[in-house]
Amino acid sequence: MTELNKILKNETENPFHSYLLISSSSKYLMEQSKLFSSSLLFDENQITNHPDIRVVTSENQNTLGVNDIRQVINDESIFPIEGQYKIFIFPPDRSLTEEASNALLKTLEEPSESNIFIITSNGRYWSHAKDDSVKSILPTLKSRCRTIYIDDEFTYSYNFDLDEIINFLDIDNEYILNGTKERLESITSTLQELKTINSETNERLFNFIELEKKIDDLDIENVNTVKVFQSTIEYLVNSILSIQNFSKIEFRYSELLTNLIEDLSNGIRPKIAINNLIVESSKL
Repeated sequence: MTELNKILKNETENPFHSYLLISSSSKYLMEQSKLFSSSLLFDENQITNHPDIRVVTSENQNTLGVNDIRQVINDESIFPIEGQYKIFIFPPDRSLTEEASNALLKTLEEPSESNIFIITSNGRYWSHAKDDSVKSILPTLKSRCRTIYIDDEFTYSYNFDLDEIINFLDIDNEYILNGTKERLESITSTLQELKTINSETNERLFNFIELEKKIDDLDIENVNTVKVFQSTIEYLVNSILSIQNFSKIEFRYSELLTNLIEDLSNGIRPKIAINNLIVESSKL
């Protein structure tokens, strides 16, 4: 059973009205946010589905907009049904737009004693993980929150172990039991082929396209396959950089892979981003 993080456990004694929780794992962030909420409301270390604990959602797959925040503000005026607080959790897979952040900021500037807001953010690019985690958070919004970094306590070796990759990709266990594991094994095999840059350009292009297709075919409900693709490339980058005495070519290859991640983050279509990578990597 997952236990409440020790740092968050200490917060239950005197909770703040708003938190910014940061971790390398979105799955761990959501587990801990719900455990924390349950402990605040009922002094129980278990994940609880309760009307006083609301995960803020949106029709948009990537962001929370101002209309979503207005709905939260309307709900914010409603007193808790059973617990001492009404708690709002903002999931890491939907970033706040600037307009939404400004709308939420007004609420946090005049906090209610009966409401607690938990904003979550994750990021683990190979260079500056913590900076990447907070770069999308409006500074004025961050200043109204108590920022806490929590680790999922999972040590990665980046050796393409399937269980490690499943944890890295934040795939829920229920999908692993429903047949996704076999598909992830195939994805892992293709990803491992991309660690070296000794292959021919056409073969490397084929492997990247095959990787993207296999991820797109995962067919996991409410999972953004582009973000899963990004995460697999992040894992690949970390695997390359974990090599002892890696060469300049390997370092440059990891930089190009990081550029691929950035292209995907900026909304460039995967196949175009892959082609850009192949063109540059052919010069190595």
